[in-house]
Amino acid sequence: MTNLNDMMVFLTVVEQGSFTLAAEALALPKSNISRKVSRLEHSLGIRLLERSTRSLHLTEIGQVYFEHCIRIKEELLSANSCIENMAVAPRGNLRICASVTIGQSVLAPLLTKFNQVYPEINIELKLTNRRVDIIEEGYDLVLRVGESSDSSLISKKLLNTQLKLYASPAYIKNNQAINITIHNLPQHKCLFMNAVSQKPVWELSNFTDNKIVNITPIFKSDDFNVIYQMTLAGAGIALLPDYLCQTDIKNNKLVPVIEQWHGQSINLYAIFASRRGVTPKVRVMLDYLETQLGLIKK
Repeated sequence: MTNLNDMMVFLTVVEQGSFTLAAEALALPKSNISRKVSRLEHSLGIRLLERSTRSLHLTEIGQVYFEHCIRIKEELLSANSCIENMAVAPRGNLRICASVTIGQSVLAPLLTKFNQVYPEINIELKLTNRRVDIIEEGYDLVLRVGESSDSSLISKKLLNTQLKLYASPAYIKNNQAINITIHNLPQHKCLFMNAVSQKPVWELSNFTDNKIVNITPIFKSDDFNVIYQMTLAGAGIALLPDYLCQTDIKNNKLVPVIEQWHGQSINLYAIFASRRGVTPKVRVMLDYLETQLGLIKK
């Protein structure tokens, strides 16, 4: 393969008009300049320059090659400029992966405003409940519950949320469920999220005591968003992340059930590659999510 450095030396010789001036422009010995041009001609198998003691002329094919070298230099400068701009300004394609619930309930409402603030960042959002390989699959950022066990990746906590029991006012009314207790909870229509465990139990705590409540779910799903929608529709009682339900409580669409008992705390993390390699587009997204998700808890 042709040496790119030799090509640029040849270009400089032609632009400067002599080996001597090219050597001065590149701060290299004249002998090095001559050797690089000769090596280039040898690798191509053609003569690019006609040399004499007083003048230097391009051959016909040398003229064609020189014009191509100009375009290559321009492309190199353009590529360097593009990379430099991307290294200091947030722009380009940002590939994010998140669970279906996080994507629909957390990210979707926030990304419109982000796009308005950073119009030069193009977002691709992939929603899946499987664990992805951030490096192998080419993601810039992964949002999921729990830290990454991969020491080469950074886990940044964005949100702490707690699982709590909720039902709709319609369910409470239709099932005469005014006095729900930890003891009669299994007698109610329960909606179970089975992504973590297939065993239909709710592990509840009131800070001083822990209870494992065995339930017989009338509905199961591996996605919180589906369980949430079923709860809103009055299908039953569900253990849901509190961030999902705050607005609905204010609008009287959901009510807390047995408020003194709650499920486990879960943490939402942003997973990304080594901190030294964080690009501006990833950095501004992390800052934005940290700010916006902080407001959810207030």
